Amino acid sequence: MTGYELNRDDSELLARLIAGEVAAFEQLIRHFHHPMKRVAQAIIGEAQAEEVVQEAWLAVIKSLQDFQRRSSLKTWLFTIVANEAKSRLRKGKREVSIEDVAGNGGLYEESRWLSDGHWVDAPGEWHDNSPEVLLSYEDFRKCLDKTLAKLPDDQKAVLTLREYQGLELEEICNILDVSASNVRVLIHRARAKVYAMVEHFEETGKC
Repeated sequence: MTGYELNRDDSELLARLIAGEVAAFEQLIRHFHHPMKRVAQAIIGEAQAEEVVQEAWLAVIKSLQDFQRRSSLKTWLFTIVANEAKSRLRKGKREVSIEDVAGNGGLYEESRWLSDGHWVDAPGEWHDNSPEVLLSYEDFRKCLDKTLAKLPDDQKAVLTLREYQGLELEEICNILDVSASNVRVLIHRARAKVYAMVEHFEETGKC
């Protein structure tokens, strides 16, 4: 399970949480701990991810009364864990400009991308070998894991939130505190590297 959409049940669960109901906290942790850890891993890496999530849960408990419901509960939780992870990095926010990728050609060429961030032309055999089919092969999984592990922190973070957690661009901007243009560029870069790995794997069967 990658997440838990509370939506219409937010109010009921929040009331139970604010009332201090243990079962409500258990439900919240059961459904969100792993997704929150993935967000933390994407930002700060594996070694400190669990500690970051534990600190985030403490912050959630302390801040529950102040939750303004301006976003979904999931987005609020992801924002807290992302902020905790970013504070651990002890470095400033890195912005990427559109000019950084314009004119580079190849996978970063603008003509290869649609406005929604998807490719104009998918990799060869992409539709025959869907991600679900490819993921059934251990070698491919290893290649994918290796590629994701090598992504820069900011690219890994936006790709995790977009592809694994299914968040909208606006939500990602709010969680990571980056501009919409920056998020789009980071997603393009991350997808391009995964794209290149898939093409190479299909041609050679190797990473």
